[in-house]
Amino acid sequence: MSINERFQIGQTAEDHVIVTEKLIYETADFSGDYNPVHTSEDFARKTKFKSRIAHSLICEALVSKLIGTQLPGAGAVFINISFACLKPVYIGDEIKAIGTIKDIDVARSILDIQVACFNEREEVVVESQAKVLYLDIE
Repeated sequence: MSINERFQIGQTAEDHVIVTEKLIYETADFSGDYNPVHTSEDFARKTKFKSRIAHSLICEALVSKLIGTQLPGAGAVFINISFACLKPVYIGDEIKAIGTIKDIDVARSILDIQVACFNEREEVVVESQAKVLYLDIE
């Protein structure tokens, strides 16, 4: 099945993650980013955020998971990706990522995918644009 038979402009998929204290420390351990804005409530309380915030890497990983497992899924290879962090993400937030295909370059098997991450209050916390090479292995 060709890329234009499998995918359509406007096609969507979604996934979610709940930000937990454990996830914050797993992200710090994995990335080496122990910035106290993520790991110290005393420090974070003195910032404009008033509490610890999640690493942006958590939303970035959610976007990667969505693209790598669902839209387009297996065979997805990032060519280019950008992230804009619009609002802080806190421990306890449930983040929903919704990806939408915006353009398809059939000749080069490239999909342009926009992903918005929302918190449980339906506020956009991250916007992402990805150009993805789709390797059809049938």
